[in-house]
Amino acid sequence: MKPKGSSFFWPSFADLMTSLFFIMLVLYVLTFLMLKKKEKELVNTVADLKHKLEVYDEVESNLKPLKQDTLLFKYEEKYKRFILAFESNFEPSKFRIEKGELQNYDITSKKIQSVGIQLQKTIDNLAKNKLQNPAMSNVSYLVIISGYASHLLNGTELSDYELSYKRAYNLWEYWKNIGIDFEADKYKGLIDLQISGNGWGGVGRYERDPEKFMKNESKNQRFIIQIIPKIGNTN
Repeated sequence: MKPKGSSFFWPSFADLMTSLFFIMLVLYVLTFLMLKKKEKELVNTVADLKHKLEVYDEVESNLKPLKQDTLLFKYEEKYKRFILAFESNFEPSKFRIEKGELQNYDITSKKIQSVGIQLQKTIDNLAKNKLQNPAMSNVSYLVIISGYASHLLNGTELSDYELSYKRAYNLWEYWKNIGIDFEADKYKGLIDLQISGNGWGGVGRYERDPEKFMKNESKNQRFIIQIIPKIGNTN
Protein backbone atom coordinates (compact mmCIF):
# COMPACT_ATOMS: atom_id res chain seq x y z
CA MET A 1 0.00 0.00 0.00
CA LYS A 2 1.40 3.42 -1.07
CA PRO A 3 2.01 5.98 1.65
CA LYS A 4 -0.48 8.80 1.82
CA GLY A 5 0.49 11.70 -0.43
CA SER A 6 3.18 9.81 -2.33
CA SER A 7 1.30 10.41 -5.59
CA PHE A 8 2.26 14.11 -5.33
CA PHE A 9 6.02 13.60 -4.83
CA TRP A 10 7.20 12.79 -8.35
CA PRO A 11 5.18 15.47 -10.13
CA SER A 12 6.45 18.01 -7.59
CA PHE A 13 10.02 16.74 -7.95
CA ALA A 14 9.77 16.90 -11.77
CA ASP A 15 8.46 20.47 -11.57
CA LEU A 16 11.36 21.41 -9.27
CA MET A 17 13.96 19.86 -11.60
CA THR A 18 12.38 21.55 -14.60
CA SER A 19 12.47 24.91 -12.83
CA LEU A 20 16.09 24.41 -11.81
CA PHE A 21 16.95 23.42 -15.38
CA PHE A 22 15.43 26.62 -16.77
CA ILE A 23 17.18 28.71 -14.10
CA MET A 24 20.53 27.12 -14.99
CA LEU A 25 19.80 27.60 -18.69
CA VAL A 26 19.03 31.28 -18.20
CA LEU A 27 22.17 31.75 -16.07
CA TYR A 28 24.25 29.95 -18.72
CA VAL A 29 22.87 32.15 -21.52
CA LEU A 30 23.45 35.32 -19.51
CA THR A 31 27.00 34.24 -18.62
CA PHE A 32 27.71 33.34 -22.24
CA LEU A 33 26.44 36.70 -23.51
CA MET A 34 28.43 38.60 -20.86
CA LEU A 35 31.60 36.68 -21.73
CA LYS A 36 31.10 37.29 -25.46
CA LYS A 37 30.65 40.99 -24.77
CA LYS A 38 33.79 41.04 -22.62
CA GLU A 39 35.68 39.12 -25.30
CA LYS A 40 34.63 41.69 -27.91
CA GLU A 41 35.77 44.51 -25.63
CA LEU A 42 39.14 42.83 -25.11
CA VAL A 43 39.55 42.26 -28.85
CA ASN A 44 38.81 45.93 -29.49
CA THR A 45 41.22 46.97 -26.74
CA VAL A 46 44.00 44.80 -28.16
CA ALA A 47 43.33 46.15 -31.66
CA ASP A 48 43.37 49.72 -30.31
CA LEU A 49 46.65 49.18 -28.45
CA LYS A 50 48.17 47.50 -31.50
CA HIS A 51 47.16 50.46 -33.63
CA LYS A 52 48.62 52.93 -31.14
CA LEU A 53 51.86 50.96 -31.01
CA GLU A 54 52.07 51.11 -34.81
CA VAL A 55 51.49 54.87 -34.67
CA TYR A 56 54.18 55.38 -32.03
CA ASP A 57 56.60 53.29 -34.09
CA GLU A 58 55.76 55.44 -37.12
CA VAL A 59 56.31 58.62 -35.10
CA GLU A 60 59.63 57.29 -33.77
CA SER A 61 60.69 56.54 -37.33
CA ASN A 62 59.91 60.12 -38.38
CA LEU A 63 61.79 61.54 -35.40
CA LYS A 64 64.98 59.66 -36.23
CA PRO A 65 66.45 62.53 -38.31
CA LEU A 66 66.11 64.84 -35.31
CA LYS A 67 67.70 62.30 -32.98
CA GLN A 68 70.57 61.73 -35.40
CA ASP A 69 71.24 65.44 -35.91
CA THR A 70 73.39 65.91 -32.83
CA LEU A 71 74.67 69.30 -34.02
CA LEU A 72 71.21 70.84 -33.66
CA PHE A 73 69.26 68.58 -31.30
CA LYS A 74 69.86 66.65 -28.14
CA TYR A 75 67.22 64.05 -27.32
CA GLU A 76 66.63 63.47 -23.63
CA GLU A 77 65.40 59.88 -23.43
CA LYS A 78 64.46 60.25 -19.77
CA TYR A 79 62.04 63.09 -20.49
CA LYS A 80 61.10 62.14 -24.09
CA ARG A 81 61.90 65.58 -25.46
CA PHE A 82 64.36 67.51 -27.59
CA ILE A 83 66.54 70.35 -26.42
CA LEU A 84 68.74 72.44 -28.66
CA ALA A 85 72.26 71.00 -28.75
CA PHE A 86 73.84 74.46 -28.65
CA GLU A 87 73.66 77.27 -26.15
CA SER A 88 71.10 79.99 -26.76
CA ASN A 89 71.96 82.53 -24.10
CA PHE A 90 70.35 85.93 -23.84
CA GLU A 91 71.51 89.12 -22.25
CA PRO A 92 69.94 89.60 -18.78
CA SER A 93 66.17 90.18 -19.02
CA LYS A 94 66.26 90.00 -22.85
CA PHE A 95 64.17 87.69 -24.99
CA ARG A 96 64.27 88.73 -28.66
CA ILE A 97 66.27 86.80 -31.23
CA GLU A 98 68.19 89.77 -32.53
CA LYS A 99 71.54 91.50 -32.12
CA GLY A 100 72.07 93.03 -28.72
CA GLU A 101 69.72 90.56 -27.01
CA LEU A 102 70.81 87.08 -28.13
CA GLN A 103 74.45 86.39 -27.35
CA ASN A 104 76.68 85.27 -30.25
CA TYR A 105 73.84 86.28 -32.54
CA ASP A 106 75.32 85.57 -35.99
CA ILE A 107 76.19 81.93 -35.28
CA THR A 108 73.31 81.12 -32.92
CA SER A 109 70.59 82.63 -35.14
CA LYS A 110 71.78 80.50 -38.09
CA LYS A 111 71.57 77.40 -35.94
CA ILE A 112 68.09 78.38 -34.74
CA GLN A 113 67.09 78.81 -38.38
CA SER A 114 68.43 75.33 -39.20
CA VAL A 115 66.49 73.88 -36.25
CA GLY A 116 63.26 75.34 -37.65
CA ILE A 117 63.97 73.95 -41.14
CA GLN A 118 64.73 70.47 -39.80
CA LEU A 119 61.67 70.53 -37.57
CA GLN A 120 59.50 71.60 -40.51
CA LYS A 121 60.85 68.71 -42.62
CA THR A 122 59.93 66.29 -39.85
CA ILE A 123 56.39 67.66 -39.55
CA ASP A 124 55.99 67.59 -43.35
CA ASN A 125 56.89 63.89 -43.24
CA LEU A 126 54.26 63.35 -40.55
CA ALA A 127 51.71 65.11 -42.76
CA LYS A 128 52.73 62.99 -45.76
CA ASN A 129 52.39 59.77 -43.76
CA LYS A 130 48.95 60.79 -42.56
CA LEU A 131 47.77 61.19 -46.17
CA GLN A 132 49.34 57.94 -47.39
CA ASN A 133 48.62 55.67 -44.43
CA PRO A 134 44.92 55.14 -43.52
CA ALA A 135 45.98 53.95 -40.06
CA MET A 136 47.28 57.47 -39.38
CA SER A 137 44.05 59.23 -40.36
CA ASN A 138 42.92 59.82 -36.76
CA VAL A 139 46.36 60.94 -35.52
CA SER A 140 47.39 64.51 -34.79
CA TYR A 141 50.36 65.97 -32.92
CA LEU A 142 50.88 68.31 -30.01
CA VAL A 143 53.98 70.42 -30.68
CA ILE A 144 55.23 72.32 -27.64
CA ILE A 145 57.84 75.07 -27.82
CA SER A 146 59.05 75.79 -24.29
CA GLY A 147 61.33 78.52 -23.06
CA TYR A 148 63.32 78.43 -19.84
CA ALA A 149 64.93 81.16 -17.76
CA SER A 150 67.96 81.28 -15.48
CA HIS A 151 67.31 81.69 -11.78
CA LEU A 152 69.54 84.73 -11.34
CA LEU A 153 69.63 87.20 -8.49
CA ASN A 154 68.05 90.13 -10.32
CA GLY A 155 64.79 88.47 -11.39
CA THR A 156 61.64 87.51 -9.53
CA GLU A 157 59.93 84.19 -10.13
CA LEU A 158 56.98 85.87 -11.88
CA SER A 159 59.15 88.05 -14.11
CA ASP A 160 61.31 85.08 -15.12
CA TYR A 161 58.28 82.94 -15.95
CA GLU A 162 57.06 85.77 -18.18
CA LEU A 163 60.55 86.11 -19.64
CA SER A 164 60.76 82.40 -20.49
CA TYR A 165 57.40 82.60 -22.27
CA LYS A 166 58.51 85.64 -24.25
CA ARG A 167 61.61 83.75 -25.38
CA ALA A 168 59.52 80.82 -26.61
CA TYR A 169 57.09 83.21 -28.30
CA ASN A 170 59.92 85.03 -30.04
CA LEU A 171 61.38 81.74 -31.24
CA TRP A 172 58.01 80.89 -32.82
CA GLU A 173 57.75 84.41 -34.25
CA TYR A 174 61.32 84.25 -35.61
CA TRP A 175 60.56 81.02 -37.46
CA LYS A 176 57.27 82.38 -38.74
CA ASN A 177 58.98 85.48 -40.15
CA ILE A 178 61.31 83.31 -42.24
CA GLY A 179 58.48 81.17 -43.59
CA ILE A 180 58.41 78.36 -41.04
CA ASP A 181 54.84 78.47 -39.75
CA PHE A 182 53.56 75.43 -37.84
CA GLU A 183 50.08 76.96 -37.77
CA ALA A 184 49.82 77.28 -41.54
CA ASP A 185 46.66 76.01 -43.25
CA LYS A 186 48.44 72.88 -44.51
CA TYR A 187 48.96 71.77 -40.89
CA LYS A 188 45.34 72.22 -39.76
CA GLY A 189 44.05 69.02 -38.24
CA LEU A 190 47.62 67.78 -37.85
CA ILE A 191 49.41 70.16 -35.50
CA ASP A 192 48.23 71.62 -32.20
CA LEU A 193 50.93 74.17 -31.39
CA GLN A 194 51.49 75.36 -27.84
CA ILE A 195 53.96 77.97 -26.63
CA SER A 196 54.95 77.80 -22.99
CA GLY A 197 57.29 79.33 -20.48
CA ASN A 198 58.71 77.12 -17.75
CA GLY A 199 60.53 79.86 -15.89
CA TRP A 200 62.45 78.36 -12.99
CA GLY A 201 60.45 75.13 -13.16
CA GLY A 202 60.54 72.03 -15.31
CA VAL A 203 62.52 68.82 -14.99
CA GLY A 204 66.11 68.29 -16.01
CA ARG A 205 67.40 71.72 -15.07
CA TYR A 206 71.09 72.22 -14.36
CA GLU A 207 71.60 72.16 -10.61
CA ARG A 208 72.49 75.31 -8.74
CA ASP A 209 76.15 75.16 -7.79
CA PRO A 210 77.48 77.99 -5.56
CA GLU A 211 80.95 77.59 -7.07
CA LYS A 212 79.68 77.62 -10.66
CA PHE A 213 76.53 79.63 -10.14
CA MET A 214 76.53 81.82 -13.24
CA LYS A 215 77.89 79.09 -15.52
CA ASN A 216 75.31 76.48 -14.53
CA GLU A 217 72.37 78.85 -14.37
CA SER A 218 73.13 80.34 -17.79
CA LYS A 219 72.73 76.83 -19.26
CA ASN A 220 69.11 76.89 -18.11
CA GLN A 221 68.42 79.54 -20.75
CA ARG A 222 67.30 77.03 -23.33
CA PHE A 223 64.53 75.91 -25.62
CA ILE A 224 62.77 72.56 -25.45
CA ILE A 225 60.73 71.04 -28.26
CA GLN A 226 58.21 68.24 -27.69
CA ILE A 227 56.27 66.36 -30.37
CA ILE A 228 53.51 64.27 -28.81
CA PRO A 229 51.15 62.09 -30.90
CA LYS A 230 47.43 62.35 -30.10
CA ILE A 231 45.71 59.15 -31.20
CA GLY A 232 41.95 59.01 -31.61
CA ASN A 233 39.97 55.92 -30.59
CA THR A 234 40.09 53.31 -33.35
CA ASN A 235 36.53 52.33 -32.46
